Amino acid sequence: MATSKEMTAGSALPLILKFTLPLLLGNLLQQTYSLVDAAIVGKFLGINALASVGASTSVVFLILGFCNGCCGGFGIPVAQKFGARDYSTMRSYVSVSLKLAAGMSVVIALVTSLFCADILRIMRTPENIFEGAYAYLLVTFIGVPFTFFYNLLSSIIRALGDSKTPFWFLLFAAVLNIILDLFCILVLGWGVAGAAIATVTSLRPSFSEVSANDIFYTDIDRHVGSLRICDTLQSEGH
Repeated sequence: MATSKEMTAGSALPLILKFTLPLLLGNLLQQTYSLVDAAIVGKFLGINALASVGASTSVVFLILGFCNGCCGGFGIPVAQKFGARDYSTMRSYVSVSLKLAAGMSVVIALVTSLFCADILRIMRTPENIFEGAYAYLLVTFIGVPFTFFYNLLSSIIRALGDSKTPFWFLLFAAVLNIILDLFCILVLGWGVAGAAIATVTSLRPSFSEVSANDIFYTDIDRHVGSLRICDTLQSEGH
């Protein structure tokens, strides 16, 4: 279960360092997805398959980078209201974020999937790797909602002062991605598309674990209750 942490009290430097370290490690882990896909595809499927993944990387980075930026932005007002202890407004921000994420992720998935082939043609992707690049890109685009919601929920957990929980889920997803890559490519024989399926699927268990019910109700209610008790005691002390 995610654990919220008060970030407005205590020495600033230790709080910042403890919060930042999991973020830095998480960013490194996120880079492993494409690297693992490329390494496994290159070793077991050959140079053309590797080129197919490489041809898709820049587009994937663009689309997923936009999604991650949106998720980070959604977390900012939540963090502000959590620090201000305005929990009613914070809950409304969380609700609006989830609704916007649902709409945006579906639209992005539909538009990018429909224009996937056109994007590759604009990039002048060679014919000998076009099919593999298309398969990899299409699966990645279809999985945008899972990626979007995972990053959104992780961003809101961090807004509550907990950067460790998203890191552990990301570590689990990275290990699962390696296992699924090998399974989809070597056992199922799904080729380049199998690498993309493994990457999208590896986020699904983490997304399920980082559930809205667990985070936004159970943990917040408990933490809000403890903060209100502390405020009451401080007021009585004065």
